[in-house]
Amino acid sequence: MERRNFLALWMLLFTPALKAASRRTPTPKQTEGPFYPVVPIPLRENLITQANGLTGEPILLYGQVIDTNGNPIPDIKVEIWQCDGQGIYDHPRQSNHENFDASFAGFGATVTQDDGRYQFQTLYPVPYSSRPPHIHVKLWRDGHELLTTQLYLQGQTGNEWWGGKERDQLQFKPVRSNGQLSGEFTFVIA
Repeated sequence: MERRNFLALWMLLFTPALKAASRRTPTPKQTEGPFYPVVPIPLRENLITQANGLTGEPILLYGQVIDTNGNPIPDIKVEIWQCDGQGIYDHPRQSNHENFDASFAGFGATVTQDDGRYQFQTLYPVPYSSRPPHIHVKLWRDGHELLTTQLYLQGQTGNEWWGGKERDQLQFKPVRSNGQLSGEFTFVIA
């Protein structure tokens, strides 16, 4: 057998196995929590309504939505919601919700671009009660929910029994550059 034919045959036999081995693990699901907004979440990437008077520090959260083969997924609606810098959600069931920081919107959504990218200007998450700092996320396609999860600051995932080992895969690392905080997270959808 000629070397060229041997290599072609080898590629046919083993490339699918190599490709399958390089598949990415889907992003783990987590609970929605009790404070999912009771009003429709508007399309807005900037959740900082007023820089002056804001309790807390802004952070740029950005990343990509991809499939398990690493291909970008466009037209995914990405929703986020979180507490303000005082640990209060903009939700009627949240005690003291009337004290929610008016300089922060609390929730917003965006749609991924052709390259699967998304971004939000939001608030650096803070802990409250016994919860570690986190940002809630829900991904939608054509009105169908694909994923509900939570993102955690690297190394600050808490120790709640129900959080599970999934939190190891749901961390992002805040980085400061030119005075701006940012964090990147890639969602993998099966």
